[in-house]
Amino acid sequence: MDAHHEAALGMHQIEGYLYREANRREAHRKARDFAWELPGLTTDQRLVIEEAYAREQVENAREVTRRIAERIQQIEAQYEARHRRFTRETAVALAVVTMGLIGLCVAVILGSAAGSA
Repeated sequence: MDAHHEAALGMHQIEGYLYREANRREAHRKARDFAWELPGLTTDQRLVIEEAYAREQVENAREVTRRIAERIQQIEAQYEARHRRFTRETAVALAVVTMGLIGLCVAVILGSAAGSA
């Protein structure tokens, strides 16, 4: 692995970590805001609700991310299939055109040879 690829991989990992941490902190902030608005709860009860709510938010974000990744893979597979089909059809069309031009050249050469004989 070259240094450029290794650096890009490292940056990707750092971005992923920062994204997950920001998501986790935001989930905890929302959970804290939600739990502290509930009247009549003790501090311990609020903390339990906050932790459960934050855990659910993080899991929801993870599930959404997983679904997006699956959809990206599906789209990539569709694109690759279309690209292979396009490449194959283009190669066949070029082969047909090439064979037609060769045939035309042979006809012209044979016609010229027959006309000069």
